[in-house]
Amino acid sequence: MVIRLNTCRLSTFNIYKNFGIQSFFEFNFIALDSYERRLKVKKAFILFFFLFLIPLDVFGAAFLIYNQDAKANGMGMAVTSSIDNPSAVFYNPAMLVFQKGFGMSVNDTMIAPNMRYEDPTTGKRYYAKTETHHLPAFFAKYTHGNMSFGVGVYSPFGLSTEWPQDWAGSRYSTFAELRTTYVNPVFAFKANDNFSFSFGLSYVTSSVTMKQAIFVAPGLPDGTTKLTGDGDGIGYNAGVAIKLPADYTLSFTYRSSTEIRFNGKAFFSLPPPLTSSGTGASTTFTLPFIAVAGLSKKIGGLTLEGDILYTGWSSMSSYKITSDNGMANAFIYKNWHNTPTIAFGANYTLNRFFDIRGGYMYDKTPVPGKTLGPEMPDSTRNIFTLGGTLRKDAFKVNFGYQATFFDDRNSYIQGLNGKYTNFAHVFLLGFEYSQ
Repeated sequence: MVIRLNTCRLSTFNIYKNFGIQSFFEFNFIALDSYERRLKVKKAFILFFFLFLIPLDVFGAAFLIYNQDAKANGMGMAVTSSIDNPSAVFYNPAMLVFQKGFGMSVNDTMIAPNMRYEDPTTGKRYYAKTETHHLPAFFAKYTHGNMSFGVGVYSPFGLSTEWPQDWAGSRYSTFAELRTTYVNPVFAFKANDNFSFSFGLSYVTSSVTMKQAIFVAPGLPDGTTKLTGDGDGIGYNAGVAIKLPADYTLSFTYRSSTEIRFNGKAFFSLPPPLTSSGTGASTTFTLPFIAVAGLSKKIGGLTLEGDILYTGWSSMSSYKITSDNGMANAFIYKNWHNTPTIAFGANYTLNRFFDIRGGYMYDKTPVPGKTLGPEMPDSTRNIFTLGGTLRKDAFKVNFGYQATFFDDRNSYIQGLNGKYTNFAHVFLLGFEYSQ
């Protein structure tokens, strides 16, 4: 059985009311004949996986983490044409050939989100758990002559959200977490003093955990569900850098979409006298492509850059689900859109020991209100950054701060159509070594 839906969430209460899921849990208050029971169980299975396996859309703009380096972040992440450290593996590998010898860097991105939901009827506010997420990144490169080799290990997609167990949307989500890890070797070649190109491959691993409460029956406490799953895939990235007259540099980069096949298990934990159970399922979704164009200009010790990013979020617009027993096969439509992002940054070298920098990014959400969920409600954001570098011989310490202002956003989910308000502090610290 295949279903086509126009929204990404339904009321859990209505699922129970409309599809008699009590029979699936061996709750015998309702008598069904054999055919009706099989039909309703099948629908319940489909909607269960629709609710729990798919809502990966909720981890950010939508869930892209473009801050992989403290120096780059300080410039508003507008560095495609000016990045001069090993994180060029991520931002534009074609820039590696303009960096001599060996270099390596380690970075920690510390994200501290602050989210709340306001009930439109009672005015009561619910706050998501405040927790700092650490996202480490490692980059290394070596340049010899006109060739460079590099490697990066980083996490450009992810984050998590945890709401109180008794909040108004507990039957939609109490916990959601997505993790990804990229291992990305790259090669770059300088054709002449003014032109370079690059290519790399990425091995991507990913895991997901989802939890929420489920209504069972009047007089009984809610049960809980938990989904876990993992998968992997292969992608690639490429870039070019063109040195223009008057110290301009024009660059283009492309990071491919990556198809991830998730294999997961779903667990029902139910109050007595009901029987807890579980089943397996799988799905495939595609992480979006990212295309970037950037232009930089050097004026003495000042570097200016502007970038345009275009992210292919439409790859996340729909999913096909396959269950172990064939009863939960479904097609889910989410209607995400590709989005542009603009970024500007400036870096100024004060002396041989110290740099300062600042930047701005406008990041438009791809998620329409009809598919906006509470796991991490996304909205268009205005990002302001600043940072600096301390250097001594072959060592550098980069540091930065980012203030992320999210537009307030209303959800249109039935029974959870209140207002979400978000803000995030982001701190970055990085260490570089080059010789």
